[in-house]
Amino acid sequence: MEINETSDNPENNLSMIDLAYLDEITGGDAELKGELINMFETETVIQLGNISDANKAANYDVLKQAIHKYRSSLFSVGLLKTSTKYKEIESTLKRNEPIANLTGVLYDLENESKLGLQILKGL
Repeated sequence: MEINETSDNPENNLSMIDLAYLDEITGGDAELKGELINMFETETVIQLGNISDANKAANYDVLKQAIHKYRSSLFSVGLLKTSTKYKEIESTLKRNEPIANLTGVLYDLENESKLGLQILKGL
């Protein structure tokens, strides 16, 4: 599994968010968008902690559950590409297949998720 790294260029990083999707699900309502972003921020803290804890404990059933929950949050704010990367991990774990450098992959995705949150908060 290959994770694409994000760029130092803010315009490239903005492309990690599907703004058209976010506008579609909020109907362009700035207040609703703000509420979704706030809920996403709360879920990010909780679920990234759950993902990290489950990975450290090598509890792959809990890891799959935490990833699944977090994917919904990512999707709700237009971080579709990041959600897809987590889905690949979830699917691989469901097939009981090994993931090379799982801790590193999860670390990279955690950073990508946090970057996405920062971008969303700046919209």
